[in-house]
Amino acid sequence: MTTFARRIAALALTCGVVLAATHSLPARGQEILRLEVGVTADGIATDRWLAAVRERLSDGEFAAASHMRRPLSTSESTWVEVIGSRLPTWRGQTADVALPYRPVKRPELATIVLGNRGGSDAFTPDSLTIAFDLRALHEAYGDANREENGDRIDRLFRHEYAHLVQKAWLREHPFPVTEPVEAALLDIWLEGLGNYLSLSDRWRSTDGSRSATAAATLESLEPRFVARIAALSCATPPNAALLLADLSSGPFNEKWGALAAALWLDAEASVDADAIGRFVAAGPSGVWDLADRHLDPGLGATLREARSVDALCDFASTDTTRNWIQRK
Repeated sequence: MTTFARRIAALALTCGVVLAATHSLPARGQEILRLEVGVTADGIATDRWLAAVRERLSDGEFAAASHMRRPLSTSESTWVEVIGSRLPTWRGQTADVALPYRPVKRPELATIVLGNRGGSDAFTPDSLTIAFDLRALHEAYGDANREENGDRIDRLFRHEYAHLVQKAWLREHPFPVTEPVEAALLDIWLEGLGNYLSLSDRWRSTDGSRSATAAATLESLEPRFVARIAALSCATPPNAALLLADLSSGPFNEKWGALAAALWLDAEASVDADAIGRFVAAGPSGVWDLADRHLDPGLGATLREARSVDALCDFASTDTTRNWIQRK
């Protein structure tokens, strides 16, 4: 740990304020990543952290998080130090993450806020904020100083920074969601691109050939992908919510939509530097063609039939569906 990283971590723990050292700021015209610890020295969550988790929590859960006194533990403080030490590296990675979304501009200022209640390991509550829940990080990955966690936190950052750029892209290229399949396509596009950046080496393809881990996982995920999309065609909102639940959440190797898309994209990107940019430009509707390029003929035919069936359904006239879409 560098002297600078230790110093900013100590400031965070005693003050809970925005952290920025002038000698480490990027050149004028570049974006700045700003680090803020969202827990005060006496264990109260700051307003910024509470704003980050508000939409994730019920009213009762939010009240509990607001009144809870939970000072940072030693393990959580170590995660603060590791994240603080990675800022210079992350500033150098933002341009590459944003490149496939050009000409959409990346944020000129993004805040990385760190808390210890109410969140998940990493998430983007709005278009200018990346949040890490230190408690969740420790529970999921253990000691921040473990060798593999340096690379892991970098991958988590790239994933979440991509979501910031995606939010900007979608403002310029709206994708209206009026039915469950469209909700699935949007989530697969968002999280497929994010999970592509989260892949560790054991998942990566070489010259278009899937790794052993990717091949074994896709053997399980691809039939589930097709079955879920088929089931979502003309599904009622309550059933759709169940079918979508593990598209991009839960154990990494079981994310039937996000991981399948990420692995397909990785195979293409391993032989074509422009593959990710083309998928971005295609928007969520590009998921259909991405899947069709990689599924075996039988599964591909089933997916195309599901797409035809879905086109016959009309959800927009039902209040139930509109209410479900708003909750998403």
